[in-house]
Amino acid sequence: MKASSLDEVYTSVNPEAEIIYVVPLIRYSHKKSDYLYLLYEELIESQKYRIESVSVFNHFKLITGKLTRKNAILHYHWLEFQDLKSLMGMPWKLCCICLFKLLGGNIVWTLHNEFPHDQKYLKLHSFLHRKMASWADALHVHCSSAVKTMSEKLHAQTEKFWLVEHPDFPANPTLKNKAKKYLNNEYGIQFRSKFPVFLMFGNISRYKQIEKVAESIIEENLDCTLVIAGPVKKGNNELYKELEMLAEQDQRIHLVPRFIPEKHVSWFYSASDICVFNYREILSSGGYHMAKAYKKTVIAPDMGCLSDEKNKPMIHLFKSQKEMVEMLRGQITTFLHGKD
Repeated sequence: MKASSLDEVYTSVNPEAEIIYVVPLIRYSHKKSDYLYLLYEELIESQKYRIESVSVFNHFKLITGKLTRKNAILHYHWLEFQDLKSLMGMPWKLCCICLFKLLGGNIVWTLHNEFPHDQKYLKLHSFLHRKMASWADALHVHCSSAVKTMSEKLHAQTEKFWLVEHPDFPANPTLKNKAKKYLNNEYGIQFRSKFPVFLMFGNISRYKQIEKVAESIIEENLDCTLVIAGPVKKGNNELYKELEMLAEQDQRIHLVPRFIPEKHVSWFYSASDICVFNYREILSSGGYHMAKAYKKTVIAPDMGCLSDEKNKPMIHLFKSQKEMVEMLRGQITTFLHGKD
């Protein structure tokens, strides 16, 4: 079912609900770029519900809260682990979720990924995700394509799914020349004025196949600048070293491997011409929605929720790495002809 807001989903699950527990924590300090804040912004401002985000260590609040408040809904995101340390905390999380359910609590689970991006412990994740799907009163997705994919994977009835679209990111564009100047002063990025700027923005992680884009630009000798910006995700130090080497050997590749302050985000998007995504797998993409907010041309794989965007202007979807390279080259040609 399609809903215009999360309120419709919550009302269908428990019309008497007064409090919504959200996992993980909402970053109230990043109101223009935090997915969770933007997803709940309307409900936070309306004050219809009390929105309380819960950390891993405070999962006990789900139990104490349910014991003191009868009408509570738990809205969970990203139920996964990447290593043995995070695996050790999973029984604690599941115990709290299960007790919350047994005490009469209602659960909404948002499905962001088909499976963990690092593809570790897939069988255990599959078991946990099917269990969570059985506990959930509603499964929230951001596109119609995700319903068929995830209903089969989770063995869940399609009637359990609710489609509430991805929240829009607010854009605060800067003049391109000013943005390039700011990036040069702050991050040492030197732009080649004649050629287009490709941007790959967000956490640096192996599933995004960033290195393949950089390697293609070097191997195909493409006339462009590639800016890669974002913090290195846990467990991806080898990828960081690969990208660092590529950036050192070719002046077209610029690597900014750190968290980007919210006030600087607009510089990167305003200075770029095309946003590139090369996901190995994806269901919903926050990066795509940020690029859309800044009205950027997008090159991305034809998969997940991105497939639903294929007929929109400025969106170019590929089915293979060869097609991706052809699109990169085609956008460079289009850009250079526009400069004539």
